[in-house]
Amino acid sequence: MLSAIYAIDLENVSDPALISDYFFGRAYGSSCFARNLQILQRSFLAVTVAIVGTDNLAPETWEKLRLLAERQKFSLLSGARQELPRADEQSLIVIYQSGLALLTRLTPPEMADMEAAGSAESDNGSNKRSLLQAIRAACQTQDAQILLCQAFSINGAQGVPFILYRRQEAINVAPMAPDLLRGVKRYLEVRASQRSMDGPVSRLIVRHLCHLASKPLAAAGVHPNYVTLAGAFFAFLAVLLFLDGRNLPLAIGGICWLIGGILDEADGEVARLQGKESTFGSWLDLTLDRFFDAAMLLALAWPLTSSEQHGEGYLIITLCALVAVSASSYTGLLYDSWMRSKDRHAYFRLGRDVRILIITLSALFGFRMLPIVLCGVFAATEICRRFWVCWRIERSSRAI
Repeated sequence: MLSAIYAIDLENVSDPALISDYFFGRAYGSSCFARNLQILQRSFLAVTVAIVGTDNLAPETWEKLRLLAERQKFSLLSGARQELPRADEQSLIVIYQSGLALLTRLTPPEMADMEAAGSAESDNGSNKRSLLQAIRAACQTQDAQILLCQAFSINGAQGVPFILYRRQEAINVAPMAPDLLRGVKRYLEVRASQRSMDGPVSRLIVRHLCHLASKPLAAAGVHPNYVTLAGAFFAFLAVLLFLDGRNLPLAIGGICWLIGGILDEADGEVARLQGKESTFGSWLDLTLDRFFDAAMLLALAWPLTSSEQHGEGYLIITLCALVAVSASSYTGLLYDSWMRSKDRHAYFRLGRDVRILIITLSALFGFRMLPIVLCGVFAATEICRRFWVCWRIERSSRAI
């Protein structure tokens, strides 16, 4: 991992209150600046923050920034410094931000994907510019708010290094003034609820119930991993209730299973609202989902296998359903990855949300074997449908 300089250019921002809200105002537990810094710290070994155009910073704002740098352990360049450091023998990574922006995505730099800036203009004297001037010009040319730049010195020259840059996804938050925090909250809520891979049950039912839980949890500062564990607790409680052979515990278990499914959806939304998406959180969520899906099918079948005459047959059907559900979950991850590689961000997908509805309704009406059969048949059918969709898309792309 490389080190990076996060350059925030405030030259065209004149409202001190807006700047203060950007750096310190909290929307669902984090400021805009803190959210950007979290994204950068996931991609780079060390991040140095350079504030350019500090004439618009009040002295108390600069002092609070210094204290924030000590708490969050990032380097902060002097406010009087108006230029970026020169590139040394190694490449220099610069994340340049023009004005006040909220970063939504950052892809680590790869030279093969980045565009050249400055090489075509070298004959016009662009190599005599400072590094900051060259990046500003590139930002204006691309009409971008944030540029990720990788700078290299040219034959040891002391002037402007050769620059490769890539435009990053970001939103300009300055127009949200004067109520910046309310505007940022509204934007985060819309973005957190947008998931192209949600199934129909999730979009029509679970997602609406999820909103009722995710906003208060995010505003209270509850970590998304704790929401994941809370969902796992309700799923575990449902499994214990399913093991009981009576109808009342079965119905209560169905309600607990639904609550666990809602919290399973809410943890990701809380993470997006708080800006705390993480690889570990995603792994924890997926692992617990797979574990409790298997435990749920076995718990539903257990009273039947121990009391009915055809207990062994029920067990075989349950194991077949378990294989189909596990395969459906695995192929679902590959299906999402494959769709993203084809730049398809909105597509039809059936998954765990349908199983949650099947289990909940069946448990409320006292059925045990029916949901197992339905989940198995549904999972096998969905696997076949995904193969057919992938084959059709691949065939059409080859024809083109």
